Amino acid sequence: MARLLRAPLVHFVALGAALLAVRSRLETGPAPRPSLMIRGADVARLAEAWTEEHGAPPDAAAMRRLVDAAIDEEVLYREALARGFDLQDGAVRERLVRLGSFVSEETARDRAALEREARRLGLERSDLVIRRHLVEMMRLAAGQVSERDLPSEAELAAYLARHAGEFAEPARVRLTHVYFAADARGERAATDALAVLGELASAGSEAGAERGDGFVRGSEFTGSRNELARVFGPGFAAAVDRAPERTWVGPL
Repeated sequence: MARLLRAPLVHFVALGAALLAVRSRLETGPAPRPSLMIRGADVARLAEAWTEEHGAPPDAAAMRRLVDAAIDEEVLYREALARGFDLQDGAVRERLVRLGSFVSEETARDRAALEREARRLGLERSDLVIRRHLVEMMRLAAGQVSERDLPSEAELAAYLARHAGEFAEPARVRLTHVYFAADARGERAATDALAVLGELASAGSEAGAERGDGFVRGSEFTGSRNELARVFGPGFAAAVDRAPERTWVGPL
């Protein structure tokens, strides 16, 4: 841990398309890759705050999460400043006026002058209240998606066509069957099945439950074709594939 606290951690972070788009409008030429540096003193401060809250120093995993959270916050804070949130938000400007009144030696200065004084001193960057407010604003902005960013129906259809296999589910079969036990009926099983089939041709599926012998899984089945083959056998499943819908067929 001591080694971790002494060694600066340098993280190079690409802020994403949104930040790059903003900077491309403000600057000419390629924008330099932004960098964030978490120094040993910053890590020590994070560890100290954790220890005060939890009563014990953070382990390596907790320390990693603390550093990652600090980096995320800094990225959001910088992006908020890049978008000018501190210039647009009334709460931030009011806070700067109040801070300016604390540090100004003149008591009769107007609000605009007080805000300018606070900005001259860099208070919009050093004040923790403003920082947290801007980070929260950026989180809210990141969660909003404009309609122009939503894919069109054509784009959705094209994506589905390219990735159809990822969304496809196996076909499911639902059937009612009448079971004739060969071990109980012997040679009569097939004959009895044909006789009942003729009777059921004009009856609904409910009538089948009253005929035949008891089956351990009941007379109704719903599942995939693989499940059908696993329960009744591959030959039975293949015959079901060929059978017309809503029609009694057999014996299988």
